[in-house]
Amino acid sequence: MTKTTDRLEFAAKLSRGKRVLDIGGRGMAPCDRPGVYGPNLLKLKGDTADNSPFARSYHRIAENAKDYRVLDIRNEPDVQYVVNLSEHGCVKRLHDILCDYQPELILCMETLEHVSYHYEVLNEIAGAVSRYGSAAFITLPNNKNWIFNVLGWNHDHIIAFFPDIADRFIRRSDLSVHDIQRIPCFQKYLWYWWLAYALSGFQSFSIGFLITPHNQRARI
Repeated sequence: MTKTTDRLEFAAKLSRGKRVLDIGGRGMAPCDRPGVYGPNLLKLKGDTADNSPFARSYHRIAENAKDYRVLDIRNEPDVQYVVNLSEHGCVKRLHDILCDYQPELILCMETLEHVSYHYEVLNEIAGAVSRYGSAAFITLPNNKNWIFNVLGWNHDHIIAFFPDIADRFIRRSDLSVHDIQRIPCFQKYLWYWWLAYALSGFQSFSIGFLITPHNQRARI
């Protein structure tokens, strides 16, 4: 059994004291809301979209960061950069935002499977790692995990990432010139995720990749 990491705890640890750009971050915090990612029949009594166990875990990322900004398709008060990464011209906008903000850490978790310009976004992240010495933490859903298929969590994905595909996807992009650490992930913020993890045959929920400038991994 391969040891897995809680991606939210890991992202929060990486964010400590850093200037963080979270690509797709607004789409993550409300995901415990019923009807968004399935009925969530085990949702805890009294939870709301922004007070769920997931949201509380996710908010620690912003709490730990020195400065935290979100790039997302949703035009909401806590989204600093409203960008649709499936629209023409979005890659240029992302490039300009990265050049202006120069984040020390780029998060892109469970996002690339939803957008049309996924490979171009990777290359822009790689450019920021090269230019500014940024680190990046990217996670992709593990479609080898049968739990995803049974519960329909991949119904809105435009690309399926099996572990070997995810690895080639990352390593054949411009990120290949940097140090890449593969990190199997799943979320541990609710007890029943441990049960789902066991039922899946101990398959990770996500395939994570920590990218750092060559020979600078020790900074993380």
